[in-house]
Amino acid sequence: MIKKMKNNIYRLGILAAAALSATACSFLENEPHVVTPGDFYKSEKEVLYGLAGVYGALNNEEVYGNYYSLMISNTDDLSYYNRSVNGAYVYWYNHSTDEPYVYQSWSMLYAGIKNANEFMYYADGSEFDPKRTYYGEARFLRAYYHFLLAQAWGDVPLRTSRTESPDDTQLAATAQEQVLEWCIGEMEEVASAFPDALGNAPSRLTRTAMEGILARVCLFTAGESVENVDSRYYYGRAAYWAGRVIADGRHRLNPSYRQVFVNMISDQYDRSYYESMWEADFLGDRSDASSWSNGRIGDLIGLQNPGMDSNYPEWNCNYSYGMYNGSLKLWDLYWQTDRTAAEQKTVTDERQKWNMPPYNYAGRKSGSDYTFRPGYDKTPYYYNNKPSFSADADMDSGEAVCRRNAGKWRREAIYEGHKAAKMLYTGINFPILRYSDVLLMYAEAVNEYQGAPDDLARECVRLVRSRAGIATDESRLAGYDAFRELVRNERGRELAFEGLRKWDLIRWGMFVEAMNAYGDYAADERWIRDDTSLMAEEIGSNVQRKHIYLPIPSKELSVNKLLRQNPLW
Repeated sequence: MIKKMKNNIYRLGILAAAALSATACSFLENEPHVVTPGDFYKSEKEVLYGLAGVYGALNNEEVYGNYYSLMISNTDDLSYYNRSVNGAYVYWYNHSTDEPYVYQSWSMLYAGIKNANEFMYYADGSEFDPKRTYYGEARFLRAYYHFLLAQAWGDVPLRTSRTESPDDTQLAATAQEQVLEWCIGEMEEVASAFPDALGNAPSRLTRTAMEGILARVCLFTAGESVENVDSRYYYGRAAYWAGRVIADGRHRLNPSYRQVFVNMISDQYDRSYYESMWEADFLGDRSDASSWSNGRIGDLIGLQNPGMDSNYPEWNCNYSYGMYNGSLKLWDLYWQTDRTAAEQKTVTDERQKWNMPPYNYAGRKSGSDYTFRPGYDKTPYYYNNKPSFSADADMDSGEAVCRRNAGKWRREAIYEGHKAAKMLYTGINFPILRYSDVLLMYAEAVNEYQGAPDDLARECVRLVRSRAGIATDESRLAGYDAFRELVRNERGRELAFEGLRKWDLIRWGMFVEAMNAYGDYAADERWIRDDTSLMAEEIGSNVQRKHIYLPIPSKELSVNKLLRQNPLW
């Protein structure tokens, strides 16, 4: 493992990202922040500065730093927001068309598209020829931002050229399936001609990362929520692109599941296995101007530490709200579902150990004193007065299984390092694409395309489960139905809290049903009727069919008169 060398694109991108953050009431109101007319691009440094503005949308709080990755995407059937709210919010599914986080995510994605269009326009006429790589990256990112919009909002404006006059601000929505098909066409052209190198991974796009993202876009396009497409065709394309990544041979599973995320927390790039194929890269913790970050990963989602004193350099875990918990359904996926009889309730899934640990750092009151000190001591959860964690034995007792914080992005100082202040913003990267996801996408796509898994699809699932330390019942790998269910469950176990599950449920046509089922899980005797079960149940009951899509922001409708609100909103 090597210390992360922050690329020039991100050093140059600090100003570009800050400019993106200043987006006003509509994404079209600002002048371009990335380039100036004329002869701007005469050197590679200038081109990189412009490209930084295209990547910059990824690394903002409005996209992968919080709003899109967590608030919009991370409240699903395996992950719930563990705080009561006084208001209407997207992560509670009681939001309206005026929800500010929805609007700001929409605006930032279109800001990224705008910057891509500007960059491509000026790069096209520059003396420095960046077309094969830099131009291709911008073109792929433009398509990716459109995919994120179509995935979440459905029919959206397709903006393929720079804005040159006020009239260009008026653009009707293009049907979701047409946007997705355009995205696939753009991505395929870029990926097919892109240089074959991994040198920029995972902070920037590589050819194999593009191919993996293509598999994801094709899978979503083939799904239940997208109309007027040949689903089987797109399952075949998804299998093709995922298969290319696998055949490349340079990406492998890290033998340690936890190390994949320790690398992101501790500011490391994995250049041994390249399991993390593409990450949203965050630079620091805002401790000074050269350590700027727009990421809240680890702070909003992580092991809770409320911090009762200011001896920050002595804490064992840095400050974290820990606002997301793993659900009882996720616990059962780890401990019951798809387990062999010999291992059930005896062998721990390594992913459960990391994702749903039996402690946080919140402290526990006994009378007027803390028996566990916030920030210093591992604090167990309790169920019927039984602790989830034994400090003496340093082991999980299996109690309080559905009120545990999402541990994937923990800010333990042994990984992140000690902080000198509270530091709500972090340098923890967020994975956009991992190789284990590619393996599971291939397995799913082939099964759907052929009506049965092939040998490679079966081996993909075995690899993922073997890394988790659990055996596989070979009968589950045999036929279409059993294999389909196994792969869907495996995606939940492997990719929990990574902002993918909600979109999986939507493309499987299961989102509303799965969320409403929180009521059944909350009634389970293992989930005592307390604040967390009641909140989870309410969140789940709020979900309706309209929540398959986000509402078009009302502010955007007031600017673009050709747009119309999503029908159920």
